Amino acid sequence: MRIDRIIAQRGEYSRKIAMKMVRRGRVEVEGVSCTDPKSHFPENAHVCIDGYELPQRVRVYVYHKPPGVLSTSFDSMGRPCVGDLLPIHHHLVGRLDMETRGLLLLSMDGHLTQALLHPKREVEREYCAWVEGDPDIDLIETLRNGVETSLGLAKAKVLSIEGNCVRLVVTEGRNRIVRRMLHNAGHSVLDLMRVRFGPIELGDIEEGMMRPITATQEDILNAFIHGLRAVKQPISKKEK
Repeated sequence: MRIDRIIAQRGEYSRKIAMKMVRRGRVEVEGVSCTDPKSHFPENAHVCIDGYELPQRVRVYVYHKPPGVLSTSFDSMGRPCVGDLLPIHHHLVGRLDMETRGLLLLSMDGHLTQALLHPKREVEREYCAWVEGDPDIDLIETLRNGVETSLGLAKAKVLSIEGNCVRLVVTEGRNRIVRRMLHNAGHSVLDLMRVRFGPIELGDIEEGMMRPITATQEDILNAFIHGLRAVKQPISKKEK
């Protein structure tokens, strides 16, 4: 990534100001002076301005979205939305419908976001759904085989059923797909909560709160993304 862009992402500087600081010799990267704003470095490079190191910008936040909040950056009607809290340079990794609560990831890494959201990656999303009626073991087979919805056939893996709470996993992010499939399976959703996206769990974050992922979670996520890319790497003509 260009050094001026790295500086702009980490601090309160615009890229124009960052370029000027680089040209004036105020910037060091990994202890070496850098005077060309077009120079490229790793995003996590150690960058100093006038001897003071710029902190790394957090790549991913975990947000516990409450019900009644839109998963958008802005709402023309003035309704509460995630964008009211969105850190600068970050964007949503997937969405939750307005009444669904639980885990939302906010990322500033476009490649990471694309890897997590691409349908071919089949990244798991885990939910707890409180439903009408008395779900039983038959629902496990029904969701495994797939339920027809207005968006097409939808499948899920049921992890557990306790009372009217169904814990299930889907590998796609189509609009309201969990609600649609459960409704068509005979159990309309009363309350829905996402508790995991890929390897990142919601944990004990209170509703309405947001925090950066831990260093351990960062390592787990990086390993997970690396695994996705390795498994889904297209076969070259030479390999064929």
